Formats: sequence, structure tokens, C-alpha cells
Amino acid sequence: MIDGRYMVEREIARGSMGVVYLAQDIGLGRKVALKLIAPELAQRPEVVDYFQHEAAALASVRHENVVQVYAFGTEVHPGETDGSMFFAMEYVRGRDLDEIIAEHAEHGVDIPTYRALTILRQIASGLAAVHATGIVHRDVKPGNVVIETDSGRPVLVDFGLAMPHDPTGKLSFAAAGSPSYMAPEQARSEEGGGVGPPADVYAFGVSAFELLTGRTPFLYETIEEQLRAHTEEVPPLLSKLRPNLRPFDRVMARMLAKDPRARYEGFTSLVGALDAAIAKWRSGSTDPAPSYPEGGGPGRGELLRILVVDDDDAFRKVAARAAQLAFYRRQVSVSVARSGVEALSKAERAVPDLILLDLSLPGLDGVETISRLRAMPRGTETRVLVVTDRQDEAERWRFSILGVNDFFAKQLGLAREGRTRAGALVAVDVKPPD
Repeated sequence: MIDGRYMVEREIARGSMGVVYLAQDIGLGRKVALKLIAPELAQRPEVVDYFQHEAAALASVRHENVVQVYAFGTEVHPGETDGSMFFAMEYVRGRDLDEIIAEHAEHGVDIPTYRALTILRQIASGLAAVHATGIVHRDVKPGNVVIETDSGRPVLVDFGLAMPHDPTGKLSFAAAGSPSYMAPEQARSEEGGGVGPPADVYAFGVSAFELLTGRTPFLYETIEEQLRAHTEEVPPLLSKLRPNLRPFDRVMARMLAKDPRARYEGFTSLVGALDAAIAKWRSGSTDPAPSYPEGGGPGRGELLRILVVDDDDAFRKVAARAAQLAFYRRQVSVSVARSGVEALSKAERAVPDLILLDLSLPGLDGVETISRLRAMPRGTETRVLVVTDRQDEAERWRFSILGVNDFFAKQLGLAREGRTRAGALVAVDVKPPD
């Protein structure tokens, strides 16, 4: 038990500065990620000062795509005068992008481009908020981005290597990072004090390259070869691997520039460059690309909005009726769509709380439809239940990038089984609207 409040369950991460545990906040009844300063560093004043600075800086970040800090304190054990410092953070349940990218590569399938670009823009926006507090992450990579279960929200986590940006070089910490994503100046530095925000821009560029192509720019097995490539080799053009992504070649090349001064000066300008490239890509794309208002979607009030998307007329009617029966105590609005394009058109006018989605749709399939939904304002608040008449689970992995893990197999006798079976169709935990 930490601070008389946090019941530790297990270790989930370990970095150069501390250890992170999954814990239960007894008072509020919620899971938290609890970071404690490493015991062997607890007596070093400069480390303690940094730990405090990190906690305070992260606590000041208010961004939905950055893990949130809840509390900060010191745990003093009986018989000791010095305690171990800690802070409690949001625990994000889900899968990291590294796992998801590997899974897509294993199946020989690219992550849907629309979804990948949405994730990149959201994480870049989150990093802009982090840099605004004076913190450099130093370990930006797919493994430190979690796709939250049920919402699909991408969240930047693991600030175990983070440090304050110190242009003076007075702070001295061991150089660290992940070799596959390490900026040239980070790879050359014997100490981490001189590494600034451009290093995060570079690591983000490597991560973006991997998310869009399924591989990093430099394919070497040893750490020495990887670091040499980052400092000496020119990365391949994105369009050499994905010709349709030519509008992003300039953005990628600038992010991966060897000279940190040649990169984007910050993530705010990078987001603007991404937006311009996305607009250019969309103008040459044959996929539907609705424009969504910047100010957010319509308010939901107390009405529970449910959208049934299926090209099967009979099942669409049954599912709509099932939704009404399952939520008979609520004020419910049920609408239907026959295709992904029609579903997006309806969602643009009013983002639904729950979607019952057929896996196989004409035109945009289920994955592409939800990829676009997640890009809408408040699109991460929609719970998705995928329904399919396929008997195997071979396609389910494709939805992990979207934070979807609720599936329901269609039954031929569903229409005859009546209210009990129909109610089971939507027996998912839909949170009441704000």
C-alpha cells in the first residue's frame, strides 16, 4: 500500500528514473499507473529535483492524447526518515502501436491510411502540449503509444526517460532512448542534457514512417548499425514504399533531417504541415473524405443515439428493434444505414453513442468506416459492436487499431428467437452520455 491509498497490483514498466506499477486507488475505486523513483536514485538531489519537475510539468498538461497525472507525494516507510517519491497517473487500458503494427505486418496488411494519419496528428498535437511545459519525451516510439480499448483514443505514455529541456547543458543525465528511433544528436550524445525537442520530432518521424509502411526507415539488426544509419544514411522516400503517400514525402524528409535545425521547430508547425499534406492526399484520393467541424460534434444531452449499419435489410430491422428493447429504460434514437458512406454522413450530423456495425459492407468496409468515425470530433466516445455472419475470428485483429474488441456473431434464428436473444445483441456496457 502506497500513501495509505494506492494498492499495488503488479509492475508494468521500468525506466532509468523509476518503476511504474499498476495500482488500485482505494478511495476513488479506479486503476492508476503509479510511478516511484528508483530506490538507488532517491538520495541524489538532482534526480529528486528532476522527478519533482517532471511530475509538476506533466500535471500541467491537459491533452486527451497524453497520459494524465493525478497526484504527487512521498511515501515514508516505518522506521525511515527519507521516503520514496511517487506520482499517480491515468492508467490506459489497451494495446500499444508496436504490437498492432507487428500484427498487421504479420498478415501482410497496411494499417488503414486514414486511421494512421488520424493517430499521427493526434499524437503530434499531444507532443506539442508536452513541449509547451518544457519537457522532452526522449523515447517517442510506437511502443509508447497505447490505443485505448473501446474508444480507440491514442495516448502517449511512458515518460520514464523524459527530462526538462536544458539548453544550458547544466543538467546531466545518462544518454538513453530506443536505437531504432533515436535522433542523430541523441545517438552521438554521451549525456542526455543536450538533447532537445528536435529529437522528439525525429523519433516521431521514424514512428510515422513505421506506422504508414510497417517498417522503420533503416533495417539493421545490431544497435551499432542502427545508430550509424541514423547519423549517416539518407532514409528512403515514403513514396518508394507507398506511392499513394507522395504528398507526405517532404514532411517526412524534414522530420528525419540529420541536422536538428533543419527539422520542424516544434510540433505545432508540424501539425500544420501534416494538415496540408493530408488535404493534398485526400484531394487525390477516391475515398470519401467528409470534412468535420473543428469545434466538435453536436451535444448529446440525455438522448442515447444508436446507429445500425448493415446492408442486410432483414438483419438491420432486427438489430434496430433489439437496440430499442435493450435500452427500453432510456430515451433512445435508433437510425440505420446501408453502407459505410451513409453511416458517416449520418454520424457527421450527430455522432452516435453506439454503433452496431456489419463487418462486410459495400464500398467502405467496417474497418475503413470506423477509421473515419474515430477522426470525427467526439468520435472516440462512440462504442462499437461489430456483427458478422462469418464463423471464424480471422478478421477481428484488424479492429485493434480502432480500440474495438466487442464482437457478435449473427445467428440465422435471431429473428425467431425474440426479445431475449435480441436484447443480448446489444448487451454491452454503454456509458451514459455526458
